Amino acid sequence: MNLFINAAGDKPMYEQVKDGIKEAIMNGELKAHDLMPSVRQLAADLNVSMITTKRAYADLEREGLIYTVAGKGTFVKLEDIGMIQEKHAAEALEQFRIQAEALKKLDVPIEKLENELKNIYGGNNNE
Repeated sequence: MNLFINAAGDKPMYEQVKDGIKEAIMNGELKAHDLMPSVRQLAADLNVSMITTKRAYADLEREGLIYTVAGKGTFVKLEDIGMIQEKHAAEALEQFRIQAEALKKLDVPIEKLENELKNIYGGNNNE
């Protein structure tokens, strides 16, 4: 698992750690019941404080993505990645709707949105 932390970024470091681990789980790099690095080891690997990694692990545990067994370590919890992916897709779609409404209020033409979506999905060969 390769995580990259940008100390100068806008996003708090614990969120960067959390998001990096989530991405590794979602793309299959981390699988159900894989042993995670200890809080201390991950903090050392990323050159961040243990508080940062502990917060990221706590959030991931609350979200049901990892679990801790006393004396054994922290493990990936996912049994059904499809359900988690659907949840994240629904959240992203809701954010898209909010942004689309804001663009509509700014009178951005729908054709511009369509072109942007085609560019993102790689389907616009006209440019």
